[in-house]
Amino acid sequence: MFRWKNKEGLTALVKELVEIPSISQQPAEIAMAEHLYYTLGSLDYFKEKPDHLQLQPMPDGRKLLTAFVQNGSHEDTIILLSHFDVVNVEDFGDWKHLAFRPFELTEQFYQADTLPDGLKEEIEEEDWLFGRGTMDMKAGVALHMSMVEQAAHGKFPGNILMVSVPDEEVNSAGMLAAVPVLEQLKNQYSITYKACLNGEPAFTRYPGDQNHYLYTGTVGKILPGFLCYGRETHVGEPFGGLNGNLMASEITRMLELNMDFCETMDDEAIPPPTNLVQKDLKDHYSVQIPHVAVTMFNLLMMERSLGDINTQLLTLAKKAAKQIESFLYERSLQYSKLVPFDVKETSISVFTFQELYQRAVKLHGQDEITRRENYILSNHPHLDDRDVTTMLVNDLASLCKQYAPMMVLFYAPPFYPAVCSKDDALIQQTSREVIQFAKEKHQITLRKQNYFAGLSDLSYIGLPFEKNELKPLLENMPVFGERYKLPIDEMAAMTMPVMNLGPLGRDAHKWTERLHVNSFVQTQDLISYTISKLLTNE
Repeated sequence: MFRWKNKEGLTALVKELVEIPSISQQPAEIAMAEHLYYTLGSLDYFKEKPDHLQLQPMPDGRKLLTAFVQNGSHEDTIILLSHFDVVNVEDFGDWKHLAFRPFELTEQFYQADTLPDGLKEEIEEEDWLFGRGTMDMKAGVALHMSMVEQAAHGKFPGNILMVSVPDEEVNSAGMLAAVPVLEQLKNQYSITYKACLNGEPAFTRYPGDQNHYLYTGTVGKILPGFLCYGRETHVGEPFGGLNGNLMASEITRMLELNMDFCETMDDEAIPPPTNLVQKDLKDHYSVQIPHVAVTMFNLLMMERSLGDINTQLLTLAKKAAKQIESFLYERSLQYSKLVPFDVKETSISVFTFQELYQRAVKLHGQDEITRRENYILSNHPHLDDRDVTTMLVNDLASLCKQYAPMMVLFYAPPFYPAVCSKDDALIQQTSREVIQFAKEKHQITLRKQNYFAGLSDLSYIGLPFEKNELKPLLENMPVFGERYKLPIDEMAAMTMPVMNLGPLGRDAHKWTERLHVNSFVQTQDLISYTISKLLTNE
């Protein structure tokens, strides 16, 4: 008897999962893991083999779930990867109280007259389910649970390992903790990982996109930042210093939506960089200018090396520094006509974090630098990684005032490597067959994309380059090795082909987030077919 094999059962399961408000880094994340554990534990297979279903503890007290279904003596295993955390619901506004009540919210939306233009017409033509997590990605979790149920009834010619993790929406701490667990399970059960199939939904690539996608990889991401350390002065003498906000603003103006950083492949293009953090570091009001500011950017990548990107960012910063120098000189000349004073040119230095670190050590000694690092790390255990990173860079800069004004390039967590199986024979053959199956049986036109552009935990399935290629990133990431760790060796040992196939939805991370219910049910059949082909194709 299957519980999750028809529209009613699957939709009821999604509703059940969405109603648990598993917002990243909040207590309900643990409740969500436990709910998955007890729900899957009700299957007869896990009653007979309870050790195949586990809640794996994470260092911070949260839990990830693994559910292993073994079919006889088969070694070949497909990993089904998902995350069960969601982003917060502040964007829902007046609908916030219904954000985790998908049936009630959907009913209200279908009756509402205040929806965005075009949405009312769209939902009247199709069957949609609204609510936080309906699309990203409780539907994918539900589909994987249904695959586990099918596997428990002997559906597939091989083994299934479902892995569902927290924290994908923030730092991917769940997946980073899962990597060594996957290696341990592989050895424990003497199995072979043939491929990893992620269940993220199909994301629109542009406004109005109606396509349903199958992905053979996922984009990478870095979070570069620039500490802009100017010179302090009183607001009554602004030309006596340099405002950090001016420096950060110029960097942001030049890097925001900069198409020079957009990679393309076939008909795909990653989104350009966009600012995620920009602020000065004054912690109180005063008439001293804010001479220190920071700006950080979401920067995506496909095949470009970290070294090349690092060089490009430094080049941009140096150009920004020259433009700020020219701006200050021109404004000084203008003001000198009103208030006579000697106009002097300003020179702005540009360093990487590692270069600044070496200067600080030379000035103050390694012991003192290590002591200050340890003090910051130990006294701010609950502070966000981005904020701790900024504190560490700012502290070094404050020790090297003689180099000010300066811009310091650094990197903050998280880091997502780009992975792609576009040239893997198994993935290419399986993709062709799945696309044909979708068209012939369900009249769905699946479009294959090399990269999933929404970021995913697939990034940690393998290491697509040599470890030394990480050097430009990691040596300029102040919290790496202490607050932020990457299981680099385990990732390298676990390299395998990857795919992503999930349900169709709209507006992830928006208050209009929704799941296309009919295609959701059809996607279940597509995933089942995909698993069978991955296990039987060579």
